[in-house]
Amino acid sequence: MLSLGCSTGEEKIMAPNPGPDVRRFDEWAPVYDRSVLQRLLFVPVHGRMLRLLAEDGIDMPPASVVDVGCGTGRLLRAASLRWPDARLVGVDPAERMVAEAAAANPKASFKLAPAESLPLADGTVDLVVSSLSFHHWGDQARGIREIFRILRPGGRFCLADHNFPLAGLTGEKVKSRAQVRELMSAAGLTVEAQVGAGLPFLLITLARK
Repeated sequence: MLSLGCSTGEEKIMAPNPGPDVRRFDEWAPVYDRSVLQRLLFVPVHGRMLRLLAEDGIDMPPASVVDVGCGTGRLLRAASLRWPDARLVGVDPAERMVAEAAAANPKASFKLAPAESLPLADGTVDLVVSSLSFHHWGDQARGIREIFRILRPGGRFCLADHNFPLAGLTGEKVKSRAQVRELMSAAGLTVEAQVGAGLPFLLITLARK
């Protein structure tokens, strides 16, 4: 298991067996940041996450920030403006997403891995964030347990995802507000807040270890 370091660039920690979701994101990676969804969905959600963290006092600068399901690293770029001295790490199972993120984020390091197997040492992370990837995780309970493991005592996890009920018909693992709380609690995390993201069917959950 690797410790949380401050080296930059892309690290191929493991080569996960890509499922259809990962292959789709690999194909999308070169144009992902130009998608209209960035402006209409991701940017507002990221802004609401950072405001919620500021309201909760996380603006006391975290030494380390890990983005699980980081895609091309857009949320880490926003985090680097708020916390310029923090060590930034992105984790994603899609190799091309990781490559795009590493090219666009020279101040961060990136690791190729799923949420269920984070290549980071126990109790080394101040803040974990994850935006709009949770419904793609293969084993959500295991992924949250991994986040609990890498968080230091008192560290926080800020999770944003959609909970559109009909998305379950296409195989997405959408969870209700209550189900997210149950998963967090079962992993040992204490939920501090659950708020909307200013758009329909979007939920942000803030939890503490």
